[in-house]
Amino acid sequence: MTSPAPEPPRPHRARSVALLTAVSALSAVSPLIALPLITRAAGPDGFAEIAIGQALGTLAATVITFGWAVRGPVEVARSADPARVFRASIAVRGANSLVALPLVALVAALASHADDHALAIVSALAFSLQGLSLSWYAVGVGRPLLSLVFDAAPRIVLNLAGAVAALLTGIPLLYPALLLVGTLAAFLVATWLLGLRERFSPRAALRDARAAYAGGWRTALAAALLTFSETAPLSTLGVATSPAAIGFAPFDRVLKYGYIGVYMITGSFQGWVSSAPGDAGLRRMRRALGIHALLALVLGTGFALVVPWATPIVLGPGFDIGPLTALLGAVALAAMTMATALGMCVVLPSGRDGAYLVAVCVGALLVVPAVLIGAAALGVAGAAAGVAVVQLAVLGVLGLTAVRILRGR
Repeated sequence: MTSPAPEPPRPHRARSVALLTAVSALSAVSPLIALPLITRAAGPDGFAEIAIGQALGTLAATVITFGWAVRGPVEVARSADPARVFRASIAVRGANSLVALPLVALVAALASHADDHALAIVSALAFSLQGLSLSWYAVGVGRPLLSLVFDAAPRIVLNLAGAVAALLTGIPLLYPALLLVGTLAAFLVATWLLGLRERFSPRAALRDARAAYAGGWRTALAAALLTFSETAPLSTLGVATSPAAIGFAPFDRVLKYGYIGVYMITGSFQGWVSSAPGDAGLRRMRRALGIHALLALVLGTGFALVVPWATPIVLGPGFDIGPLTALLGAVALAAMTMATALGMCVVLPSGRDGAYLVAVCVGALLVVPAVLIGAAALGVAGAAAGVAVVQLAVLGVLGLTAVRILRGR
């Protein structure tokens, strides 16, 4: 007697999206809670070192992830065996870590302005390990508790513990060091419980990993280029020894925390959108875009109005963001919010990986010259203008593809 075929996955309920969004918001807020402590413990120069390490580490995390954070929720939501998908991601991300971690440490040392480079290097390694997060898997299976236990809660605890330790001891290095050790521990525990505890075929996992490399390179390349577009501004100014680098660091960090929040919130919609077929899927895509349009308006307005006066209060003296710089950051954040929604909730679930890659390539090609030219002309505000131009360009290209998809072409 043959065993019955596995049932196809059911469409996720809207409640799981709401809960996942709430958990994602907690993950996004966790670094912000620690930010005032870090800036006071490290000072402007030390914070710039941490910011450079975080920018490089975020790019390395994208390389480690190899697109799982983007396409993973779609694959898991449509799979009859989600654990098998997770095991394939473990093999891919583990192999990528062996290559990416030494390289990012070297680049961080080159970009660092400090004598010993330790703060930038350890920060880069700590934030690189975000590529081992399982939040995308929790989105795909529609289980918010997984994301809370293995992603959001550890982030909050580690950020606060590291920041407090750095402030009390006067050793800023403790902050990224605790993040590094804690993030790795959370990943190992989650990997054992979700992927390795049950019986499975290692040979099948390796075959799935090879297939993921062969079939997912477009999405992985697009994710890496997108992260490059968003992390290159500060790294570029640092490597070029631009006078705007230190003044650009607080703007860059506040904007990036906005980016992180958007990615986490938008990622929460992927399983919901991808698990519904046909016309139901298109309706969910349109609803997701409507929600993100409201989100873009709120975030953009908040950035323009709140950031100029709140930044020196929260971060401390010496961390100023002017009104013009904040306005340009608002444009960049709003454009990025809509571009992320178009890409992750419409273009990728429709199988248009090539179109997504083209849009991201546009941003990656523009970002370095746009930021360098802007910084040379108007300093920090000019660099912010370059960031806004890049985000608007990506939004425009993705918008053209999304319109055709939503019209059924």
